[in-house]
Amino acid sequence: MTTDVFGTAALRGAVLEAWRASPARLREDANTEEDHARGYYRDRVLVELAQNAADAATRAGVGGRLLLRLGTTDEGTAVLVAANTGAPLDAAGVASLASLRASSKRDAGTGTVGRFGVGFAAVRAVSDEITVASTTGAVRFSLADTVQALDEAAAREAAQGRPTLADEVRRRDGSLPVLRLPWQTEARPPSGYDTAVVLELRDAVVRDEVRSLLEAVDDVLLLALPGLVEVLVDVEGDAPRRLADVHDRWDVLTAEGEVPLALVADRPVEQRGARSWRVTWALPRGGAAQLPHVVHAPTPTDEPCSLPALLVATLPLDPSRRHVAPGPLTDEVLARAGQAYAELVGRLAAEGQDATVLVPTGLAAGAVDAVLRERALEALVRTPLLVPASPQDGLVAPLRATTVRDLTDPAAVAALGAVVGGLVRVPPSGAAAVRVLGVEERTLAEVVDELPTGGDVDWPALYAALDGAAQDATAREGLASLPVPLVDGRVVRGPRGVVLLDDDVTGLAPATLEALREWGLRVVDPAAAAPLLARLGAQRVDAAALLAHPALRAAVLGQADDDDLEHADEVTAAVLDVVRAAGTVPTADAAWLGLLTLDAADGEPAPAHGLVLPGGPAARLLDDRVLAPVAADAVERWGREVLAAVGVRDDLVVTTVPDVVAGVVPDDEGDDGASLAAASLDGWAEYVEDLTEVLDVGAYCGDVPAVADLDAVDDERWPELLAHLAGTPGLRAALVTPVRGEGTTATGPSYTAWWLRERADLPLPEVFALPGAAGLPAALVPPVPDVLAALDADVLRALGGVGSLAEVPAARWPAVLERLGPVGASVPLDVAGQVWRAWAAGAGPDEPPAVVVALTEPGAAHVVQDAVVADDPRWWQRAGADGVPVLPVPVPGAEDDAAARVADLLDLPLASSQLDGDVVGDGEPEDVPEALVALLPDVPPVWWRHDELRVGGALVGWWVVGAGVQAQVHAVHVAGLASGLAWATGRWGARGAVEALLADPDDGDAAVSLVLG
Repeated sequence: MTTDVFGTAALRGAVLEAWRASPARLREDANTEEDHARGYYRDRVLVELAQNAADAATRAGVGGRLLLRLGTTDEGTAVLVAANTGAPLDAAGVASLASLRASSKRDAGTGTVGRFGVGFAAVRAVSDEITVASTTGAVRFSLADTVQALDEAAAREAAQGRPTLADEVRRRDGSLPVLRLPWQTEARPPSGYDTAVVLELRDAVVRDEVRSLLEAVDDVLLLALPGLVEVLVDVEGDAPRRLADVHDRWDVLTAEGEVPLALVADRPVEQRGARSWRVTWALPRGGAAQLPHVVHAPTPTDEPCSLPALLVATLPLDPSRRHVAPGPLTDEVLARAGQAYAELVGRLAAEGQDATVLVPTGLAAGAVDAVLRERALEALVRTPLLVPASPQDGLVAPLRATTVRDLTDPAAVAALGAVVGGLVRVPPSGAAAVRVLGVEERTLAEVVDELPTGGDVDWPALYAALDGAAQDATAREGLASLPVPLVDGRVVRGPRGVVLLDDDVTGLAPATLEALREWGLRVVDPAAAAPLLARLGAQRVDAAALLAHPALRAAVLGQADDDDLEHADEVTAAVLDVVRAAGTVPTADAAWLGLLTLDAADGEPAPAHGLVLPGGPAARLLDDRVLAPVAADAVERWGREVLAAVGVRDDLVVTTVPDVVAGVVPDDEGDDGASLAAASLDGWAEYVEDLTEVLDVGAYCGDVPAVADLDAVDDERWPELLAHLAGTPGLRAALVTPVRGEGTTATGPSYTAWWLRERADLPLPEVFALPGAAGLPAALVPPVPDVLAALDADVLRALGGVGSLAEVPAARWPAVLERLGPVGASVPLDVAGQVWRAWAAGAGPDEPPAVVVALTEPGAAHVVQDAVVADDPRWWQRAGADGVPVLPVPVPGAEDDAAARVADLLDLPLASSQLDGDVVGDGEPEDVPEALVALLPDVPPVWWRHDELRVGGALVGWWVVGAGVQAQVHAVHVAGLASGLAWATGRWGARGAVEALLADPDDGDAAVSLVLG
């Protein structure tokens, strides 16, 4: 007979007696067990069995091992076995299993999980036949045995006249409290285990549910139940699966302690003694494991957890053990959990993991989650977890961290971090996290504003790192106040306005650099020079650009205005040092350099442009009483090229006056390039005014080159100087290149040509004939002056030479007409013809002249004041009629209205408007010879012969009324008929051939001449 080692008979007897005494107690126990089995623990059989296994191992002080095996008996019944190591079953344990909410673990000390005495009820969700086998004995719980025991008890009650218990059993219809009646049995746990719970699964549906639960067993079970070190899952038909060494796959942090007594005062009596708390956070390494995202206490609850880690905490639960019970204890444990989470995140950050992915963002998933996130964030802001911008610094707590909003370049952030405390690097994915942590977000401009201007800052490294970020326009704005070290030791804010010296000026003398500083140039320390500074607005200058800097010009102009010349030598030396570094200097951009004070050979100070270099063309051609030689020691120290670059004359120089406007003279007091250049040129104001003779006032002429110092030419050197001007390319161009007004074809003389004509003491006529020019009688245009005889045609043209009257400038025509003589002077017809042809071709004065040359009678020309312009050759015959001179206009072509153009040019009326053109008398009609009709299809068929032909009372040789075949041709002789027919048919140039054909109709040569004409 089996010994009842656990006293199960007494336990059953007490329960049955209670049920007999109060059938309602049976109902209460049945409902409670059903609530747990079908409600609270419906899906937690494995977790509850594992929890009991963990507690058994903890009580025994060993590492718990758990076997979960699903198999089938020989009879085909599915069986779940949960075997564990640890403290074996004892009588108190059996009593606890057979009771509800009366755990035997309340005095088990710390480390145990079960505290409520109801978890074992989870087995009723899957089984009606339960066996607990241990090395100390075994008990079973059986629905069949419970039904039989209740039937026997009900029968006895009914025999005694009390059928109440039987009625209650009948109403339950088999749903009875199986776990209240333990039975002694014979069973042993599997080898190597101390206790086993054997569950005969109710049916196939339950078997499938259990199989799914077994497949879901993972590391979380070991993490939630630290008393277990191994779980072996053995499902029939599948390979066994062993879970162990969980710390190899998870980062785990556990914190524990004891809460004050006051925090458990509101808890149920059974729980007031459990003052210890324990919190475990676990995070899968590599993110491979799936997190459950619910709070474990320590078994899983229905409280969501949005933090990206597994939380196991000794939180108080409500009776369902699915929800956390609110209260002071919960608040304290959640606060501890928040601190522990921050500690885990800080530890992982120290190991190199990105902590921002572990910061809770977004919305909370529930009330418990909201408190947990709040406590975690409170702790996280004080935890060093953010990566510093500078690799040399340690992790930074969000509370003292700063990010740069508009800077993403890692190198730039690192460089700033080396000089700005608390600056951190945040990956793009961590933007939301740092906002939740309250990290101070600052603009790049704000960070740059706080960069130190003193101390040991590696400026080249900082600038190099920031250069990549400066490609972005927004970042460039943020770097506007970047500190910049200067060569004089100062550090200023902002690259804009500072000067970066190029390589060709880094060798300037220290005295020059000091002078530049005194003149207001903020020169960057060469050791800190970087492309970034130029990108941000620093002015990168080579020596030539440095010369163009306003500060140097101001220094030279100030020197020129300084009567006592207190600092003249220092200014001169500094400027010449820069000029030497620059090499040649374009005088058009640096005319002010000519004001630089130098010593003349006699020791007197003078501006550079007032001195000449000994032995050069300027010294030979210019009067040394006007431009003195420069001191010999200056030449020895600086060299001829440097001195020439600042304006000392080695040769004649070309000064370019920028932005010349006809009729507008630059301000004499101005210090701009135009004023300074113009001030150095003799007669410039008169020249600009004279340009308005050929250009409109205000016409823009652009930059005008001019040979300077012409007023200083030695009177004995003019022929040599003119030859030098003509033979030196730059000087020649300034002489022969005319000035052209913008938007017009009109041109004016160059300054150099103007000066030589108007101000030089040279015997130059207003206009003269180029050598070899044809058709220019001396009566109209004089020959080339002897002083110009050796010059070429282009130079002569610039100085007034022309090849024909058509080339005479409009302003020079009065001089040409003046050479014809006074009013009434006779003019040879060949000379007059040259004038008339030029006017017909479009040449002539720009204003109506006081006198003209005209026919006073046919074949005689004189200088007259008034005349009419012949509309066409007919009116030439009217010259002198009624005392009116006629100005004949050669006919260039039938379609060219030259007469009207000449009349407009000279402001004279046309003859047709002043003289009568009516023909007097009818004449005798005669046929035009057939030879002409054949060759000229448009010739009139008849013409009118007159013995005496008068038009308006004056005798003429021919006249034509109309044109073409309809024309009326009147003539008194063959020559007149030829002229009339030629004019009527538009063949004026062929009138000679027509006359020959009329004289001899058989003359073929005349006919050919007519056709060719």
